[in-house]
Amino acid sequence: MSKINILRPDVFNMIAAGEVVERPASVVKELLENSLDAGATSIDITVLEGGIRSISVSDNGAGIAREDMHAAFLPHATSKLKEITDLDTVSTLGFRGEALASIASVSEVTALSRTKNDDAAHELRIRGGETVSECDKSRAPGTTVTVENLFFNTPARLKFLRRPSTELAYIRETVERAVLANPAVRMTLSSEDGRLLTSEGGSLRDAALAVYPASITSRMLEVDRTASSGITVKGYVSAPGTTTPTRSRQTTIVNGRVVSDDTVTAAVEKAYQGFLVKRTYPAFVLDILLPFDEVDVNVHPAKAEVRFRSKNAVFGAVYRAVSEVVSEAAYGEKAGFDKAPEQELLPSVNYEQIALDAAAFYDDMAEGGSSSASGSSPRETFDISSLRTIVPAGSGSGRAAESALGAYRASASPANSDAEVLGRLFDTEKAVGGINSRDFTNSFRPRFSSFDGKVVGQVFGTYLIVEKSDKVYIIDQHAAHERVLYDKLMSGLGPDCAQPLLVPHKIRPSGGEAECLERLMPVLCEMGFDIEKNGESYLVYAVPAPLVKMDFSKFLSLLYEDAPGDEELSIRSLMKEKISREACRAAIKGGEFLTDRQIEFVLGNLMDENGDLPASCPHGRPAVVTLTRRDFEKMFMRVVG
Repeated sequence: MSKINILRPDVFNMIAAGEVVERPASVVKELLENSLDAGATSIDITVLEGGIRSISVSDNGAGIAREDMHAAFLPHATSKLKEITDLDTVSTLGFRGEALASIASVSEVTALSRTKNDDAAHELRIRGGETVSECDKSRAPGTTVTVENLFFNTPARLKFLRRPSTELAYIRETVERAVLANPAVRMTLSSEDGRLLTSEGGSLRDAALAVYPASITSRMLEVDRTASSGITVKGYVSAPGTTTPTRSRQTTIVNGRVVSDDTVTAAVEKAYQGFLVKRTYPAFVLDILLPFDEVDVNVHPAKAEVRFRSKNAVFGAVYRAVSEVVSEAAYGEKAGFDKAPEQELLPSVNYEQIALDAAAFYDDMAEGGSSSASGSSPRETFDISSLRTIVPAGSGSGRAAESALGAYRASASPANSDAEVLGRLFDTEKAVGGINSRDFTNSFRPRFSSFDGKVVGQVFGTYLIVEKSDKVYIIDQHAAHERVLYDKLMSGLGPDCAQPLLVPHKIRPSGGEAECLERLMPVLCEMGFDIEKNGESYLVYAVPAPLVKMDFSKFLSLLYEDAPGDEELSIRSLMKEKISREACRAAIKGGEFLTDRQIEFVLGNLMDENGDLPASCPHGRPAVVTLTRRDFEKMFMRVVG
């Protein structure tokens, strides 16, 4: 007796349904995709008891012709393709011909549809895959599919469903993603409790406003960039500092299809490096457009996963697109390696003036106040004649100026004075070996002449408490200062900020490293390196100002290890990591007790031109916690709600 059985159609349809129809949200997804493929501009979804009792999707699309109604519910029946080669150019959301047959095999389905050429609509009723009845009815062109009693004939599947409220949440998430992927289409979602979601149709921004909470959409950044590979990335991402505790607010769309893809998620989160605290995530909706033959959508029957022909190309395109807008929002300009800062070049630095400015500043700090207009105390004369002979104006080194300033501080400032503490905290030329020397001058002065808030004090030698308007800021002095130094150092990347080396650095890479270096030379030059080949060796004549003391041989070795992927991203990642470490070393440490005057000075350095404080350190740790007057009133129950 034969042991191999050929399954009846109703049996294999029910088995296949397990791949396509996992829960009510799966039904909603498949019916929505059919409506969108039919060209619908308006879709209404109604569910009862989380979709377990009933799901109805009604649209104004092209409709199903009377003669095609039965065929539409047969397995492997589709209007989307005929040959296997059609998969290379398929642009529709559905194409497998399994969805309707799978749904009908495990539920009771009523389909009512009419094309614009039909005089009346045709209704077909199916139960468990078997036709129950059919008749003509009245309806405007379009289709309504109602699915009732899902999994009525597969009790094992039914008992694994969650509570109706949970299933409804899955359905809402499915509809929200469809809204974001098809912003021009009007969509509504309703349940027995009323209207849950409405998107009137419009731009992607309109769709995001309908789906995401105001706390995210109020600070969304637009992304629109086409990479050299031809991959276009469009959409919106949350501003730095605006994060969510889960990835539920991340939507990836590939050629109009909502998918789950680790490559895109990893690229986005890499672009936010330095802005994310552990276990927090950026929100985004990104539409990635690439040639159809560059992506395989036939990975799984649910079509929720895709396979890219070149993951590196997609990763790079997404990373650069997102990194560009995030950096611009965080730093007020393009990322330092893409756009040189509009500042004076290093050779024009006047080191004599640096010494004079610093000397004047220390006098002011030693007196406990700002420069006096009344001339109440005479200034000590500071002899800079040695600087004239040792450091000519325009020299590429500030060591003599630093030495003279150090001597002046030792003679003019009492031990443990404000000037001594601040000189140590903000002497970034000394703490961060390669910072641009013009920043050495600026590091002694607040970026703003005065801080218009009220310094309440310092707690545990680590946290600053400041009152401003109706808000109180609790500032981690190390994290906030680290962010400021990091931003300053990042602005020193680029060809216009290259720091010439007094003696060229000679490196002799191995064969593989030499090949890697040759490939990376154009990118390295864009970032401020000046490298020339000299026989079997290479001479490094200049490096980005923030990295002047970098061990270039070690840097190249690390780069070579990471380079098999995207070399340009490897360079940028390594440079960011090094700069982040340098900023961390130079920043104020926890346990540094400061006076009110010192705190005001620190705040002047931390604030940006808008008076805002940095939200996080380069490692993503929070730098500032803000409490409003209302927060205090709620804590002490002066107000409720």
